[in-house]
This record gives sequence, C-alpha cells and structure tokens, in this order.
Amino acid sequence: MWVFRAILILVIIAVIVGFAVYNSGPGQTVDVDLMWTKRFDVPIITVVFWSFLLGSVVSLLLFISVYLKQSNQLRETNRAIKGLQAEVTSLRNRPIEEAKDLIEKKGGFLE
Repeated sequence: MWVFRAILILVIIAVIVGFAVYNSGPGQTVDVDLMWTKRFDVPIITVVFWSFLLGSVVSLLLFISVYLKQSNQLRETNRAIKGLQAEVTSLRNRPIEEAKDLIEKKGGFLE
C-alpha cells in the first residue's frame, strides 16, 4: 500500500512541475494582490511554486494536529481497556462461594 501512495505522490509532483514548466515563459506573468501588498508582473511559475509550498505546509500542520488528537484518544482508550480487562479478570477469579454469599446478602435466592 505504501508503494501505491509513493507512486501517487510522485505522479502528482510530476504533474505540478510539468504544469509550472509549461506555463513558464517570458510573457507568462500575473499581478498578485494580497491583503498587505501588491506585486506586478510576477512570473506564474513563482505563484504556482509558492501556492504549492504554502498548501503543503498548511496540510502538514492539519495532519499533525489530527494525528496528535487521534494518538491521545488511542492512549486514553487503551488505558480504559486495560482497566476494564483488569476488572473482568478480577471478577472471573472471584470464588463461587463468595459470589453465592453476595447474592444471598442482596436478598436474592438461589435455586
């Protein structure tokens, strides 16, 4: 499965690089208007590169936050499972006579 994922990533990168090279040229410029600045006659390959890089960084940060959240949930769940398994083990190891006495004390009766 990891081989398929690696090949897919390489194909996506090749497509992006091919797109950028195909669109690069002396007449391929755009005007970039950001909130804090304006740039005129910026080569389109620069815009594609920085957009790709910024998108990759944002995706990485989102992935890290989701990964940390899931690992924390997994750790808590494993801790709860261990506690429940210890409880089940202690209930299984309880002698039958003790269980019979507990039932009789609670007002139940055995047949």
